[in-house]
Amino acid sequence: MKRSIVFLVALVFALFSAVGASAYEQKSSVYPWMASFNKTGQLNLYVAGGLYYVGFDVTGGPEVILGNFNLSGIPLEWGVMGRALVGFGSFAGANWIDWGAAPMVTLHWGTDFGGAAKFEWYGGVGVGFYGTTGNYYTWAGSAGPFFGFASAAGVAWHFSDSAALILDYSYTGFVSVYGLGVKLNL
Repeated sequence: MKRSIVFLVALVFALFSAVGASAYEQKSSVYPWMASFNKTGQLNLYVAGGLYYVGFDVTGGPEVILGNFNLSGIPLEWGVMGRALVGFGSFAGANWIDWGAAPMVTLHWGTDFGGAAKFEWYGGVGVGFYGTTGNYYTWAGSAGPFFGFASAAGVAWHFSDSAALILDYSYTGFVSVYGLGVKLNL
């Protein structure tokens, strides 16, 4: 067990040191405190976990940045993301698993106030599919898949060139999660 923990810690440090090779930041020429943290073709990975009204959810997925553009001197980036989430719920003696997944179109906007004060706001919309298993909603064991509106939004604090701490929200038609997690810039 002790060897597994040491190996896992070493793997995480190696990942963080290798990820920064393609880190990117571009400042606005009009507003010096605005910045872009993603370049075209960049791969980002998101993972977050959090509580929802009667359980615990985990969300995550990849994103590819497809382009950068300026809107009156404000640097913005857009891309596509795949987001999945799984919720483990329990209430009044019933247990269930909610699940959902969605492709989304994303938009990013960043600020750099100097030093460690680098923040990025992101959002995405798409169409999700979702369902549930267990004995609370259906009394029959499972329901779905269903289709509905999907969204993701959050703020990332870039504490290094390769990783950011995120406050994240994901919704896939029925299941949602507010969570704390990590964004890796690959």
